[in-house]
Amino acid sequence: MGLDRFVGIPWADKGRDFAGVDCWGLLWLVMRELRGIEVPSYSDRYVTAGDRRALNALIAGEMVPWREIAAGDEQPFDAVLIREGRFLRHVGLVVDPGRLLHISQGATSVIERYREGLLKMRVVGFYRHRDVH
Repeated sequence: MGLDRFVGIPWADKGRDFAGVDCWGLLWLVMRELRGIEVPSYSDRYVTAGDRRALNALIAGEMVPWREIAAGDEQPFDAVLIREGRFLRHVGLVVDPGRLLHISQGATSVIERYREGLLKMRVVGFYRHRDVH
């Protein structure tokens, strides 16, 4: 699938390329590079990735091209919506059922399991872009 080249990308607030990404930037980059799908960048819609309220509102209001997928039916390239505290402000991408690619502030992008540990408790849902088949 080629996701290994997206592991180890450094964190960059509002980043949208291999030099650095935030969590949405990572999803944006993968969808563009591997699926040819142009999802909105949104980098002009929030001040920083730390702007919890703006990101929460953005995520809640911009799910139109995405449809919710039942847990257990997720497949590669589905988005994983993740709660941070009480806010919906983090996203990852399914690598294969049970593992996701994501990046946290101050870290590099990683693939890790989302059906166990603390990450399991934070997963809110799975979403498939209308252009992923």
